Amino acid sequence: MYLTEQEFLSEERKAATLAELARVLESPAFRGSRRCCRFLEYSVHQVLKGCAQDGLKERTIGIEALQRPADYDTGEDAIVRVTANEVRKRLAQYYQGAGGVANPVISLPPGSYAAVFHWNDRPVPVTPAPLPQHEPPRFNSRLAIGIGAVVLLGVIAIFGVRSWVAGAPVRTAAGLQRWPAKPDAFWARLFDPGHKTNIVVSDSVYREIQYFLGRDVSLSEYLTPGYPNTLLASAKPEVRSAIEFLGRQQTTSIGSATLGSRLLVFGSRLGGDPVIRYPHHINAREFNTDNFILLGSRLSIPWEQLFDGSLNFPLATDHDSGHFYLQNRNPKSGEQVEYRETANHEETYADIAVVPNLAGTGTVLILNGIDMAAAEAAGEFAINGSLAAHVAQKRRAEVLIRVRAIGGTVANIQVVAER
Repeated sequence: MYLTEQEFLSEERKAATLAELARVLESPAFRGSRRCCRFLEYSVHQVLKGCAQDGLKERTIGIEALQRPADYDTGEDAIVRVTANEVRKRLAQYYQGAGGVANPVISLPPGSYAAVFHWNDRPVPVTPAPLPQHEPPRFNSRLAIGIGAVVLLGVIAIFGVRSWVAGAPVRTAAGLQRWPAKPDAFWARLFDPGHKTNIVVSDSVYREIQYFLGRDVSLSEYLTPGYPNTLLASAKPEVRSAIEFLGRQQTTSIGSATLGSRLLVFGSRLGGDPVIRYPHHINAREFNTDNFILLGSRLSIPWEQLFDGSLNFPLATDHDSGHFYLQNRNPKSGEQVEYRETANHEETYADIAVVPNLAGTGTVLILNGIDMAAAEAAGEFAINGSLAAHVAQKRRAEVLIRVRAIGGTVANIQVVAER
């Protein structure tokens, strides 16, 4: 039985709806049309805010979601009606492939611009897809392990998000989730209701492709039409099939998915307009207008390259060992030149950076950890209110933290340097 609820949704159901919206927008049915993505995203957020009656009129949608001028003529420009019909078709296409596992199902009824959420209160059994009968590509063992890890991370991440937004308790590397008693000035700025806040999860495929190529992939290469097949000419013949395979995937890590989902609910509770984004579907122009939270280093989020030059503690690579560390570009008295993870992995570091967006109209938070455990700990440090005391109202700030873990669980976070 499907239930339709538009008002008085619980926080868990709001979070589940936003997570489902993120999956829809990142699907093949939608990612080819930015206009349809903007329309559906705007409609869902207005409904969740309880503003459907005032905010979902044709002219309002045209101006605020589809960037039409304030004086445009709805009689001559049917962009909203045309886009609404296209959104309905794309939703139908998406849910034909979703196989009934989505909960909720998002729809746009004919004659309305308000999204509707259909809930299935009974769990839907999922039957594993049959294995293909043809012989799989012959990758060597190193490639197979790497590719398998990426796909597994993606599957874990998806189910991790679903279980978390459904209300199941989640223990991250930084311990049990906690919320601050009240929003501080820093989070009020980052989740400003007047700005969209893009929570950008890591791109595991991007990191793996760099591993197979044996070099960094620049932001311009990442944004080139046809990526990553455009990189095949510079790849060794034995890894080209792996890169082609990875290019058809969209995966993130379980740590990034969990932290992103947590921030999504956190920002919604503070009255912001947060949305989870995949790095490859972001437009550079958005960094002139929106707020951003980047959940990872430049290894998995190429957009961080826009700000890497202004960081005092950027992520660097030891080319002899292949290990990563945080560089101290301008060491002060008593500080180290490099901050490295210990051999037993019980001590690692993260740089939490706050910088303006490219036009100075918004704020960008970067959780730049040596590994994902460090980035998760940085997220915990920020969410529980500890970061606010160091950042205050500064437009630019960096806090370098040392993360000590026992058995994979964070036991201590200590600030070791600030800028």
